[in-house]
Amino acid sequence: MVPFKEVSVVIPAYNEQESIAGIIARIRAVSEDFEIVVCSDGSTDDTARLAREAGAVVVEHRYNLGNGATVKSGAKRATRPYMVVMDCDGQHQPEDIPKLLEHLPDYDMVIGSRTKQCRTDPVRDIGNVMLRKVAEIIGGAPIMDLTSGFRAVKRELYFLFAPLYPMRYSYPSTITLAFINSGYFVKFLPLDTIVRREQGTSNIQPVRDGLRFLKIIFRLFMLFRPFKIFFPLALCMFVLGVGLGLYQLVMTSGVHSIAVVLLLGGLLFFINGLLAEQISQIRLSLLNQPGHLAGHVAGQGGASAQEPTQEAGGPHA
Repeated sequence: MVPFKEVSVVIPAYNEQESIAGIIARIRAVSEDFEIVVCSDGSTDDTARLAREAGAVVVEHRYNLGNGATVKSGAKRATRPYMVVMDCDGQHQPEDIPKLLEHLPDYDMVIGSRTKQCRTDPVRDIGNVMLRKVAEIIGGAPIMDLTSGFRAVKRELYFLFAPLYPMRYSYPSTITLAFINSGYFVKFLPLDTIVRREQGTSNIQPVRDGLRFLKIIFRLFMLFRPFKIFFPLALCMFVLGVGLGLYQLVMTSGVHSIAVVLLLGGLLFFINGLLAEQISQIRLSLLNQPGHLAGHVAGQGGASAQEPTQEAGGPHA
């Protein structure tokens, strides 16, 4: 386990005045050595003031930017080499922080994973299962929880993939797949204590969030495994083109324009898929270069890195 004095706890918050002081007090009860950084994402209530009074370092956004941008701002302000990210709405329990830290620095990132015993939102669970299955196709490794916001990570490696993180949604899924596809070691630690939000109100809307999940799925494929989108499209168009061309050849003694268009379209999709896959791998390789990592961490002004305990990562990317 890493020493608590080397750990920053980063808390993204948006209008969480009901819970922020209590969460900070519970973190302090676990250890006074933690650095606690709260990023208020354009909150219109007393979240920032209460966090300061509770002893946290506070970063404020002038207006709401989204979860991904909020975590990034908090990480920039943090100064310790290890970082725990957690929500402050009652979903994540501060008492579980040592359980995550127990596996650092042996792993590059430890994710608190929800289990069947967790009291979570059924509608959101359906979307999370879909995303997890897609992520396992992309990453080529078992994934217990793709969207959990409760995780411990080496701070320098968090910034390694910062250019890929979205401003609003899917930051947890993006960083998880970035680590796995780049050969870093990720541990999924099952926690029965993760629950649905206890404070504030959730703004989940099934139709809107369903469309958002589809957008995230396509985004993840295009970031890490674009060929898995392009190849099925290319194959479908090529098979249709061949089938239609043979039918035209038999029935009309010639191959007409639509069959040719389908064949050429399939070929173009195949070639574009290969190019997109190469661009994806080159981008990840550039982000993994030591010079990029050193420069980015220096720019932040901080310190320098499946069964029930399922693991992912390693040199399978």
